[in-house]
Amino acid sequence: MLKSIVLLDDNTATNFIHETYLNQVNCVERIHTFTMGKEAIEYLMNLEVFPEIIFVDINMPTMNAWEFMEIYEGIDISRKINTKVILLTTSIIPSDKEKIRLFKEIEAIMLKPLNKEAIKDIMNEHFNLTF
Repeated sequence: MLKSIVLLDDNTATNFIHETYLNQVNCVERIHTFTMGKEAIEYLMNLEVFPEIIFVDINMPTMNAWEFMEIYEGIDISRKINTKVILLTTSIIPSDKEKIRLFKEIEAIMLKPLNKEAIKDIMNEHFNLTF
C-alpha cells in the first residue's frame, strides 16, 4: 500500500471520482486533492516525504501541467526520488506526447477519468503491487 497520493485537477468532480476509485482499490493511506497547481506546489514544498504518485491534469486554467512541471523539476531530486508523476487528459494530442519528452520526471500520460482497473494497472506497473 502506498502512503500518499496527490490529485491535481481543476475539476472537483474528477478529483472526487479518482479519490473514490483509489479508496475502492484500497491502495493508498492518504489522498490529497487540489484544484490549483499553485496550491499543490505550495503543499509539496512543505513536505519532507513526497507522495508516491502525483496525478496532474494537463489542461488547467491558472497553471497547466507544463507550468506545474517547470516548477516541480526545480525541487531537490532527493525529496522526490520515489515519486511518479502521471499526467491525465481527456484527449492525448501529439503535441502533448512531444512535450512529455521535455520533462524527465513524467512517468506516463493517461486518459481520464481513471477507473479501478487503470489504478490497479498503475500500482502493478510502477510499484509491483497487486490489488
